[in-house]
Amino acid sequence: MSAKTVPLSVRLPRDDAEFIARLKTGDAVTMSEKVRQLVSDARLAAERGDSFEGVVEQAAGNLSHVTRALDALEADHGRQSRLLRVLVDWLPRIQAELEAVNVPPGDEVDSLTALEAAAARRTRDFVDQMARLAVTREAPCLDGSIVRTTLEPLSELFGLIAKNPDEGSTET
Repeated sequence: MSAKTVPLSVRLPRDDAEFIARLKTGDAVTMSEKVRQLVSDARLAAERGDSFEGVVEQAAGNLSHVTRALDALEADHGRQSRLLRVLVDWLPRIQAELEAVNVPPGDEVDSLTALEAAAARRTRDFVDQMARLAVTREAPCLDGSIVRTTLEPLSELFGLIAKNPDEGSTET
């Protein structure tokens, strides 16, 4: 790509111009730098959206403020939330499964069946991690009882499913 820039003139609504003026993005200071950064970010997002790994990276970037807050909490106060860590890891992957799927016309059933299986696997992995956090009375979370409190009603449902394996419907 050429290092030359192309002059571009645009007219923006006042609200958008004020938004750009207040925007904190990277090292950009001037309006021109901020617009260039926005265009660069949009191009990168569009390019990343074409692959599973790209969507995971993009979604994880969207959650980086949570990761930074968790890192600071651990460093400054010695406290942690394994539940939030699991979510920050799981959400980008499930989002990527949903966004990166290719559903060609005429192949919806096969494509969506494969997506359903992949989403079910990822959800099972998430529930497995939650269940592992609930093994002890106090999970390594900010609220030590949150995982057990959340999973106990589900445990009852799973028990009912286990007692009546043939009662479940395949239709919703």
